[in-house]
Amino acid sequence: MVGRMFSARWVALQEAVSALSVFIVTLLLSPVMVLADSINPSSFTTSLGVGESVTINKTVTITEGVPTTAKVDVVFVADTTGSMAGQIASAQAGASSILSTLSGLGDVRFGVGFYGDPSGGLTQNLTSNFSAVTTAINNWQAGVPEGGGDFPEANLIGWTNVANDALWRDDSRRFIVTFGDAPGHVGGIYGTETQAVSALNAEDIQMEIINTGTSTSGMNSSVDGEPAGQANRFADATGGEVFNGFNSSGTATAIINAITSAFETYNTVSLDPVGNLPGVGVSVSSPITGVFDRSITRTFDYTVTFTGLTGGTHNFSINALVDGGIVASESDRIIVGGGGGNPVPEPSTLLLFGAGALGLGVARYRQKI
Repeated sequence: MVGRMFSARWVALQEAVSALSVFIVTLLLSPVMVLADSINPSSFTTSLGVGESVTINKTVTITEGVPTTAKVDVVFVADTTGSMAGQIASAQAGASSILSTLSGLGDVRFGVGFYGDPSGGLTQNLTSNFSAVTTAINNWQAGVPEGGGDFPEANLIGWTNVANDALWRDDSRRFIVTFGDAPGHVGGIYGTETQAVSALNAEDIQMEIINTGTSTSGMNSSVDGEPAGQANRFADATGGEVFNGFNSSGTATAIINAITSAFETYNTVSLDPVGNLPGVGVSVSSPITGVFDRSITRTFDYTVTFTGLTGGTHNFSINALVDGGIVASESDRIIVGGGGGNPVPEPSTLLLFGAGALGLGVARYRQKI
């Protein structure tokens, strides 16, 4: 009787160990872990004397396909004058798809704005509250607050106010996605194209412009004595793109494509130390620049030198930036003037250690039986 009881417990324990082993292997081999942009090693700890230095290597991996760990700020800005009813309705119908698809890029915040004639600006500042964003999109209404009355609109006023007033986060990729069917007035209360571009560039904002017309019509039409191509000029000046010829049924798809396509190529990969740095000097190798794309996974190698400056324990992070936006982060601890340190264990190491400890416990249990 006692033997059968121990035998049943032993079988149950073996089954539990087997299930845990499968779980651990699944975690270690999970594609989610593999696909994210990353820095390796993801953490480092050591001890240094004051004036002592150590140099280590860091590898940044930028994965194939759309990123899943990017820090992104996006403000949607609609022309809300009277002719835009169809495009606005399409964007509203696709709002859920827009937000859910783009949130897959990583840490994404959204804002909402508008321009009529002669006003424009934010109606919802950047937030992770999708309900608030959806409400603001649904509040767009053609002809409200202004119907227009002539062909050009207050594009420049709307874009400038959004650039100045949005709560852009440090080290985020920043976008204004705007759609309309007419260019913006230039001069007088509307300001100049140069002034609007300066406001956008001051915040490192990339303009993604969805134009109902062609390269010389719609938002690219000649206006106020300015040559045709206003939308093209704003996209070129901010590193963005113009999507010409969209119709009222395709607004949501065009908005999604405008952002996701912006991540298909990149030019600069760099490291940026942040946090509690005064006690430690941190020097990283120069950014790597070129013309890259996400058709394949690419790796970029850097050196990082830590120098002890002030006694104490100093914790900070090093971010990996792609075109100025965070895509991955790691953590470091430098103990200055203290005893020896060891690298912080990676999560996979902890899992394997736990599996080994559990296996040892099973062996001891078997011995007792």
